[in-house]
Amino acid sequence: MKNCRNRKLDLGDYAPPGLDWRKEVQAYCYGLAGAFSFALFWYLLRYTNAKSDLYWRIHTLAPGAVMKDFHVLMDFVLLGFVVLGIHTALQVFVHYRYHSQGSKSIYLMKRLPDRMELHRRCLTLPAAGLLICGLTALLTVVLCYGIYIYFTPEECLSPHQWEMFWRFL
Repeated sequence: MKNCRNRKLDLGDYAPPGLDWRKEVQAYCYGLAGAFSFALFWYLLRYTNAKSDLYWRIHTLAPGAVMKDFHVLMDFVLLGFVVLGIHTALQVFVHYRYHSQGSKSIYLMKRLPDRMELHRRCLTLPAAGLLICGLTALLTVVLCYGIYIYFTPEECLSPHQWEMFWRFL
């Protein structure tokens, strides 16, 4: 038990042996930042265009103007997260394939006493990446909804936006 308490978490224990997991994590972080930036940029572009349609003069609302619904503005906003999620899921196949190349460490991994070692090393990093991607996408949706509710004039909001938010999720 003492060894478990004093041992640091090493991501190398959750990656195929010999794989440079640092580059994989770094590329994933860049992809996550890119997906978030794309989502925020695309949403703000669509939101500002929809909000400008509410005014017929500067700072003067058009009579009876209604803002587009939140779910309409969210079209294709999460596309970057979908692409990143697909890429991360495909990393599982890359990790399994990595064991079959070069020294063929697949045979060693199958002979280890812990039968789950191969699967743990191939599935853990992509599963963690998918979880982080999903949580970041959810955070992005909540941020966009906050922008929508806070910056849209109250008289221009159509009713039941909170229900539409949950329908979007």
